[in-house]
Amino acid sequence: MRERGAAFVERMWQDRAGVAGRVVSTLLLPAELAFRGASAVRNRAYASGRREVVHATVPVVSIGNIAIGGAGKTPFSAFLARRLTALGHTPALLHGGYADDEPLLHRRWNPGVPVYVGRDRVVSARAAADAGASVLILDDGFQHRRLARDIDLVLVAAETWTRAPRLLPRGPWRESSSALRRATAVVVTYRTPLDPAHVRSEIQKVVRGVPVWIARMTPERWRRAAAMEPGDGWGGAARHDTSISTSGAPTAPALLVTAIAQPGLLETGANATGARIDDVLTFRDHHAYTAADAERILTRASGRAIVTTAKDWVKLDGLLDPASVWVLEQEVRMDEGDDALDRLLATLAVRNA
Repeated sequence: MRERGAAFVERMWQDRAGVAGRVVSTLLLPAELAFRGASAVRNRAYASGRREVVHATVPVVSIGNIAIGGAGKTPFSAFLARRLTALGHTPALLHGGYADDEPLLHRRWNPGVPVYVGRDRVVSARAAADAGASVLILDDGFQHRRLARDIDLVLVAAETWTRAPRLLPRGPWRESSSALRRATAVVVTYRTPLDPAHVRSEIQKVVRGVPVWIARMTPERWRRAAAMEPGDGWGGAARHDTSISTSGAPTAPALLVTAIAQPGLLETGANATGARIDDVLTFRDHHAYTAADAERILTRASGRAIVTTAKDWVKLDGLLDPASVWVLEQEVRMDEGDDALDRLLATLAVRNA
């Protein structure tokens, strides 16, 4: 029942729920206006100093967005952790604790980077700094305004961008597009074969001089789940290597299984790399897979290969036979703004050990 309800909400947000969706959307208009007003009041309180902003003892970089899911915050945060490490920093990742999959994924992607999980990012920031971190990365931190940040990078998915977003609960947006003016830089991300330049152009008109960069979330390579080990580089992000390895894609008909915000983009990417997806089984974003789910997946697969994401596999590992699972990895590649990002990160002081 919950899955069907979540699916209806997503279809309503995408204007694909027919008459029922339009009726519910209209009924939710007062709730959207209330949410919009509450968000504006909260932001004014922080901007005016009426709400306390706590400064950490080390630099803070926030990766966030203004919509729910799908922009690539987690892979971009991991990508940034590697960039900062290369610059001599000792980074730590701070996660809000609203889902188990993302902290697990960070620990697999970057085993040497500590991950602090908790709703109170100020407490996590103090613990990380005391433990020796020289810079803190907030995964999904744009709306967490209580902790001051030196750099605010806000991601916008080109595939879901709209100039007139509908806010929660009527739509998937947390804030209006004008909130992007608070950013240090905006990063337009894209996964499908589209030209994101028009989205960048529209955002530039909104943000009034804030830099707008472009990053491609590339379906980079296939891995057999049985061969994946923490720390072996899976999920790594290359900076300048433009080659894309798509060898190893399951060429026989496969079942795609995922619990992410934009499963359609995953299907498109998987097919583009040589897979033959002929069935899709989706769960709501951040779904915690169970043994019953595994049975459902195996029944649905009926002997076919199972295709999924690294984010899903950290939860399915132990529930499914790795020999039957292919994982499509994704990398972050800066199409525009790569050098500017390096210059921005270079402004962060590296604390002496």
